[in-house]
Amino acid sequence: MKLFLVISDTHGDIFTAIEIIKKYPQINGIIHLGDYYKDANRLKAQFPGLEFFIVPGNCDFVFDMPSDILLDIEGKRLLLTHGHRYDVKNGLERLEIKAKKENADAVLFGHTHTPYIKYRTRILFVNPGSLYYSRSTGAKTYALLEVSSKGIEARGLDA
Repeated sequence: MKLFLVISDTHGDIFTAIEIIKKYPQINGIIHLGDYYKDANRLKAQFPGLEFFIVPGNCDFVFDMPSDILLDIEGKRLLLTHGHRYDVKNGLERLEIKAKKENADAVLFGHTHTPYIKYRTRILFVNPGSLYYSRSTGAKTYALLEVSSKGIEARGLDA
């Protein structure tokens, strides 16, 4: 079993991220879903014992990194993306097509600043919202993701 802190759209607020990381000493790693990529790198330097998976967002000017990452963890396949390339603000259909094509068990995305955790056609969709500002609740939000050979579970939390 592996436990990950999933964050997105930090937009320069690494202080909230640091506080949250310290609350969960049991986590195996951090998944940062873009906006700001440099925040993730600063966190990575501050927490060298944690595994980091990072994708750039639409506010990141990073051209030498893939916009999508496929992970195989505990026999489960995870697709990580920021979401802007799939127009997630206007629906999840394009992202769902990509997830099916990649045979993903879960897809993690950001961009909308709105938490979302639901199954769509047997694929778990997880958007942690934003550690900067959630458009739906106004709260800073994140998710915890547990991946095991038995399945994938996610829960959304307020910072």
